[in-house]
Amino acid sequence: MAVGISFRLMLSGATLVVTPLGEGQAFYPAVLRMLPDGRWEALAAKPGAVVPAEWLPGRQLEMAWPDTRPLQRLTSFEQLQPVMVRYYEKDGVSFGQIAFINAPPPAMETLQAGYADGMLAVAPPQANRADAAPNAIRATWVLWPQEEGISPLRKALHYDHAQPPAQRIEWYPGAKPAHIDTGRGQPYAMLLHETGHGYVVQTVEGSGLQGWRQRAAWIEAGSRLLWLALLPALLAVMALTRHFVRGRREKTFP
Repeated sequence: MAVGISFRLMLSGATLVVTPLGEGQAFYPAVLRMLPDGRWEALAAKPGAVVPAEWLPGRQLEMAWPDTRPLQRLTSFEQLQPVMVRYYEKDGVSFGQIAFINAPPPAMETLQAGYADGMLAVAPPQANRADAAPNAIRATWVLWPQEEGISPLRKALHYDHAQPPAQRIEWYPGAKPAHIDTGRGQPYAMLLHETGHGYVVQTVEGSGLQGWRQRAAWIEAGSRLLWLALLPALLAVMALTRHFVRGRREKTFP
């Protein structure tokens, strides 16, 4: 897992300032904003700013923010201004982090969601909830940073960021669970619920498959190989002990 990497976002007019925090290093970063249709649009660096190949903690990056309309002219969805920062950690594994410039409140009513058979499964709202209730979940946007784990390391690395669009789910009577492919890394996801009171957010934990669970079988067999290597030594110690005990008995009881 990439540890010690987080980001601070500050939006002022047509400039989004992104600052990496922590002790980890990020490589080949990209900053994206989510459009109203769910697509992620890559932001360009401000004139005179350069996107670094190695992004050190504390080094600010100024990105051009294309939508300078005042918040009053934005829809309630656009006002959230979702942003994703994608990057590679030092071993070449791709990660992403999602944040909102104007974060919605956490959801009090949540959906059952988690990973099953490699897919993110999101169950519909409970059937006994009235659709007219102000806090009832009417639709859900699913946002996630696509992560393929360590499997791309087997091939030649290309430091580009492929991020599928977010998916919107309309909840209607009798709706079935939605299944979404978020990548082999099975990352965390954010569920942005539409309610009569506005948007609320629910976070779904990932399965943690970026690291050791994807390692090659011969690496996972390391503990078993260690015991196989120690077995001859154990047998030798047992043989010496038996010989020593047998010798003492022969001397004590001729």
